[in-house]
Amino acid sequence: MGKIIKRKVQRTFPWIMSLCLISSLVVGFSFNINFDFIPGNDKGIFNIGHEVQADTATTTVEVRNAAPYFDTGDEPEEDPASASTSPVNIGDSISFKGTGTDPEGDPYYLIICTASSASVTGGNPPTCGGGGSQLCISATTTSGSQISCTYNNLTDPGSETQEWYAFVCDDHPTTPGCSDANQGVGVASGSPVYVNHHPSLASVSTTVDNQEPGGTFTIEASVTDGDTEGGADEMTLYVCTTNSFTLGAGCDATTICTGSSTSPNVSCNYTDTAPTPDQAYTYYAFVYDWHDLEATSSVSSNYTIINVSPSIGVGTVSLNSGSDINLNIKGASEVEVAATTNSVTDQNGCTDLNGATSTMYLSGVAGGSDCSADDNDCYTVSSCTLSSCTGADDPTATYTCSTTFAFHTIPTDAGVGGGYDAMSWYAKITATDDNSVSTSSSYTTLNGVEVVSAAALDVTEVQIDFGVVDSNGNTGSWNASTTVINYGNTPLDTELYGDDLLESWVGPSLIGVENQEFSTSTFTYGSGTDLTASSSPGLNLNVDIARPTNQSDLSDIIYWGIQVPLGTISGNYYGVNTFSATEDADGNWN
Repeated sequence: MGKIIKRKVQRTFPWIMSLCLISSLVVGFSFNINFDFIPGNDKGIFNIGHEVQADTATTTVEVRNAAPYFDTGDEPEEDPASASTSPVNIGDSISFKGTGTDPEGDPYYLIICTASSASVTGGNPPTCGGGGSQLCISATTTSGSQISCTYNNLTDPGSETQEWYAFVCDDHPTTPGCSDANQGVGVASGSPVYVNHHPSLASVSTTVDNQEPGGTFTIEASVTDGDTEGGADEMTLYVCTTNSFTLGAGCDATTICTGSSTSPNVSCNYTDTAPTPDQAYTYYAFVYDWHDLEATSSVSSNYTIINVSPSIGVGTVSLNSGSDINLNIKGASEVEVAATTNSVTDQNGCTDLNGATSTMYLSGVAGGSDCSADDNDCYTVSSCTLSSCTGADDPTATYTCSTTFAFHTIPTDAGVGGGYDAMSWYAKITATDDNSVSTSSSYTTLNGVEVVSAAALDVTEVQIDFGVVDSNGNTGSWNASTTVINYGNTPLDTELYGDDLLESWVGPSLIGVENQEFSTSTFTYGSGTDLTASSSPGLNLNVDIARPTNQSDLSDIIYWGIQVPLGTISGNYYGVNTFSATEDADGNWN
């Protein structure tokens, strides 16, 4: 700091003013004198011609980011709240919610930990500390907005409660922070989470066993449950016929019995309803506590119905549900045909039935219902499907015996040749019971059904190529040919018709359809039969192809010739010939 020149002057104003006036008059110019009163100087000391100088010092402070906090009255809580009487099952989920406020308005996370420590670093979500683990963490939300997170698949904390600590941590880019731990103190839905554990199912047994149909059995399960919060759990026993159970729906198959108790063992009584097969029946036990949490596994045992004499009820059989059978032609999938019993009765229950066989046969076949298997007139089924059997207490069942009919199966509808129109198709089913007294019963259809005739053919060649023929010329003794194969279940003839041949498919020049000739043997043009354009009907050709008896082809050849009229312009001509299948009623039925 520069020196301050100080002069003491008298406080006599007139002297000063006089000096100024004299100096102004003598020198002839004016000047200024600065009088700066020196503070604190009562002697009248002034600075003359100088200003006061002062030092400066800057001030600094680092303001750290303030962590968010939970709003008063909106502390973190479970949603919905668990309690000793309504705990959360192991494996289920629980959600937490809370509202955080950040002084700087930063977005924040909600994190729930098992220990009272959480931290966060810039650019990362917060993590739990203090040896604790994370139960759940939310996405970020805006300050002052409520947020939630869900703890999925609750694991066993080793006790009936799980303490939790909630934190809100902001998303500040450089110095993020977390609130103090908050357990929702004072809130009914605050920490801890009450946890419900699986009961333990050790075994199941039939304590009263070996009864006749209609007897009563006692089934007892050995069960323990270590949870005591909210009182001892009541446990419910479900005994099912299959190892499959759906909570809320019960046994997926048949329920044998149910019982409930708070004691270590739970039992139930099952009174059988005859008819019931004489055999041991496996059952499966499922136990749930009163919070609908199941024992970790099911256990099984069995009860035994002792033998009583069986009886076989009388039923009827239908073939193809009583409808005529329409076959598919060769090359298509075979048609499924079923013989069905509408009632098989067994006083030991339908579950005592162990199988069935069936024969579907032409009424005139040798051996009748005991005929030998043949895809023309006798079909045998060695294994049938049991249905409509709801369990051991159901005395009736349905057997369905299915097979597929070949395309060449003999038809029996009205008008077919070979005498087959006087016949029908029937079915027999034999059901067998596997009780100690084995018996069988056969049931035969009362009324037959018809197999419908189906004349069908296939032409092997996709094109009748007449080659090159001069205008005003014909094919002479050279013939194109087509092979017709019997694809149906009757002897076969065919009807033929065709279209005019057009030049390049669109004309205008054409070769009339009547210029084509055909025959079942080779010929010289002019001696064949002229093709017609009429399709109603076409020209009948006796190809006389026999009814097939197996998958081997039965066929005949049709030969073709053509005349090109004078004046037909040169070019390529195209047309379509149609082959219609007709039944040859007087043909070879094999």
